Parts: sequence; C-alpha cells; structure tokens
Amino acid sequence: MPAKTECVVALVLPLHLTLLAWYFLTASESPSYFKLWCFYFVLDATYGHLFHTIFLVPARWIARRLPGAVVPSADEDNKLVQQEESSNDISLDWPSAGAIAKLPSDWLVSTRCSVEDRNISCDGNEGSEVPKKASGKKKKTKSKNNKSNSSPKCKNNTQSDQKSTDATKTNSGYQPYYLNHARGSTRIRQASQRIGAAMGSLLASYMICYLSASFTLEDVGLTLPVLRDLAWGFLIGLFIVTIMFIMEIWLGWIAVVGFFQTVVPNESFTINFLWDVLFHVGVSINEEVMLRGWMFTLGCRGILSMASDWFETSSTAASFSIIASIVLQSSLFSFLHLHSPGSTYVSLINLFLGGVAASINVMVAGGSLWLGIGWHFGWNIFMGHVLGRSTSGIPMSCACMEAIPRPNLPNKHGGTFGPEQGVLAPLAYIVGILLVICVFGFEEMKVWKDGLVSSCTV
Repeated sequence: MPAKTECVVALVLPLHLTLLAWYFLTASESPSYFKLWCFYFVLDATYGHLFHTIFLVPARWIARRLPGAVVPSADEDNKLVQQEESSNDISLDWPSAGAIAKLPSDWLVSTRCSVEDRNISCDGNEGSEVPKKASGKKKKTKSKNNKSNSSPKCKNNTQSDQKSTDATKTNSGYQPYYLNHARGSTRIRQASQRIGAAMGSLLASYMICYLSASFTLEDVGLTLPVLRDLAWGFLIGLFIVTIMFIMEIWLGWIAVVGFFQTVVPNESFTINFLWDVLFHVGVSINEEVMLRGWMFTLGCRGILSMASDWFETSSTAASFSIIASIVLQSSLFSFLHLHSPGSTYVSLINLFLGGVAASINVMVAGGSLWLGIGWHFGWNIFMGHVLGRSTSGIPMSCACMEAIPRPNLPNKHGGTFGPEQGVLAPLAYIVGILLVICVFGFEEMKVWKDGLVSSCTV
C-alpha cells in the first residue's frame, strides 16, 4: 500500500487545486484560454495521481494472486516501484529456445564470444549486434592472445550452442532481438497507472468546463454520440498497422515464430491480454484528451484570439492558428516520447508526423476526439499485443502472434522502439489520413473551422 504521506498528498493536493481553479475561473465570465489550459494541466496531473494511488492498491493485491506472479512484498517499497517502472524484465528468457529454433540460420546471434564480450563490443547500444566483419576480427585477436585459455563456449560454433546461449542472453540485459517484456503481474500495475491517468484527464476536463461558463466538453472534443467515430478510428488504426506488419514480413524484417504466447509460460494469456487492453485504453484516452483536446483544440482558439488582428480576414487567422497549434501539439507529443526505450531522432520525427495526423483526425471528425481515440487504441493494441511488435518500447506480457525482429536491421523495423521508428511509419500515417478522408470527407472539417472562426469575437 502507498505510504500514508503519499496518500494524504494525493488526496489533499487535488482538493486545494480544485478550490483554486473554482476561485479564478468563476471570478471571470470569460477566462483566458491560457488560464484554462494551465488549470487543466495542473488538475490533470493531480487527479491522475489520485486515481493511480487509489487503483494501485487493488492492482497490487490482484497481482500477487495471479498465476506466475513475482511481486516484491509490501515492505519492499523501492523494489515494488522499480519493478512497476521497469521497461524490461531482464529475468525473463525471451525468445525461448523453441522460438529461436524457428528462426532462419542467418538470424541467429553469434555466440563465439561471451555475453559480456558482446556487450562491450556493442558499446552499450541496446539491441545492436557487432557486424560480421568486426566480429571476425575480434575472434582472430582472441585466438592469438588466449590460445591456452580459450573456453569451450567461445570455441564452440555449433548452431545448438548458439540457440542455448540466446535463450539466456536476456538475463544480462542484452537484447539482440530488441523487444521489451514484463510479467502479467507487473502489467496490471502499469495498467492501473494508465487508467488512473485517463480518469484524471476526463475528470479535469469536466471540472474545467463545469467551472468555466465559456467552455464546454463539446468544445474540447468530448462529444456524443461516440460509436461511429470510435469504430472507424479503431478499424483504420488496426488496418494500417496490419499493412505495415505484412510488409515487414514480406521484406524479411521480422519472423512469426508462435501464436497466443505469454512470456512467462504458466501465466494466463487471456488475463495478460486484458491488462494490455486496459493499459492502452488508458493511454489512448489520456493522450488524446490532453494533446488533441486541450493542446490542439484549445490552442487553436487561444492563438486565434491573439492572431485575429495580424491578418486581413478571420479565415486566414484561423488557418494560421490551426497550423501553429498542430506544430505545438505534435512537438509536445514527440517530446513526451523522448525517453521511451530505444527512442532516437527518427522516432521523434515520425511521432511528430503522427501528431500531425492525429490533429487532422480531430478536424476531419468535426472536432470530435473519438476518431483519434479509436485510431490510437487500434494502432497500439494491434501493433503490440495482436501482431507482437513493439509499441514505443512498451513491454509486453503476451501477444497473439509472437514476432521476432531481424538482428542488425533496427534502422528498418525500428528496433526496440518498434515500427513507429521504422521507415514504414510515415507511409502508414499518410495512408491512414487518406482513409479517414475517404470515410468522413471534408464537410465536418469545414463546419468545425467555421465554428472556430465564429468563436473569436474581435
């Protein structure tokens, strides 16, 4: 259970900030957009922490009772937090020996040198492998200097020894096959954090709109009905991810080696998959409401209110505010993934493009967030837990298809970060936007832009 001090802070801080928001937002009939934006982000963070603190207690209780659970005791708080925040459990053996046996022979990682030697030669780069030429030089040097001390492990080049060493490589943290994994008992606790963040985003949105007479939930994109937009977004998201997956197989970048697998053999696939679904429901709602709802939609209105005097027509000013808001929102979306496992400048560029696509989703759907939420969830759940590919380096506990990326091609398939860092991601975003336009057209976008122009009174 979280410490008493943490529980008190989690409860008292949101209460005080809510009273502060009530005082400032009700004091003015039309509070500035910047003030609304600031209060939303403060409340979103504190409400999310409150819900996470509440949900974490039952999540830990359930986690200890799951099949194959490995959860530190309640007295080991540091170990608990470390396990819950870990992006990869190095105690897990992945891929299994059976999965490695199904790989092409040229995919097998060299075991001519020890795991420690491979880590040194890789310069600490996660998921990388020494080029064959460099590996050969290392072998010759080693044979000259250590003829009498060479171990049988370094001398044995048989395929069976390659497989056995690969089966234990994850225990050192070395990831030549890139993907991050976690136990189901860890994933439920990570899911509780994400669901808490989503609940915080929704409650913060409601409170700001309730306290402000000039702004409603519809203005932020939380409109009704939701089913059509949500369903189309989900279908488009899973479709473009599936197309990427098929192309990766065709190009020889990944190999499917199993179906309906859990990383820990005695865990339940159904239960683990449930935690992953809850995790990505939370991610989709939290990020779309925060970034596309408040950062983009509110940003459009705020920038328009400032820029209306800079242009001859209100339509031109509205176009400027839309472009500026897209850039700001997409930049923040990319920046939030800066420290994700395996992230490089390529993933940040691709996610910026993803942020642009998500902003277009909002406009094409007439300001509704549900199309983007459906796309986001369909993209994440299919990429990570149906097709077995990494989603922004997020750890997996199970997948409907067990896919292994080919070593030495992280610049193609995205490595540890996954397809969002691969070369196919920009094309996927373009295809997705074209599909959205084919389904929704431009009519709702025109209505949304007209509403944006009319919302600014000069």
